[in-house]
Amino acid sequence: MRENLDTQVRDLLNSRKGEWLEIAKHSDVSYSWISKFVNGHIPNPGYATLRDLSAYLSGKKTPTPHTPTARAGDKAGA
Repeated sequence: MRENLDTQVRDLLNSRKGEWLEIAKHSDVSYSWISKFVNGHIPNPGYATLRDLSAYLSGKKTPTPHTPTARAGDKAGA
């Protein structure tokens, strides 16, 4: 039987506890969310968040620098 995705991600995060700030920085998930999730305070985390964290933590997704994107209504070059 396969382990649930939330359990896999929780185990991966526990094994990299000292790296949570760096993980949060590269995965678009806050440090607070990670801490709450690992400590059982988020009983129903979103699938997309778990999937993305799993990919990052297992090395299947390389971190990319966070760059702001233009919002609707922003003027080019402004």
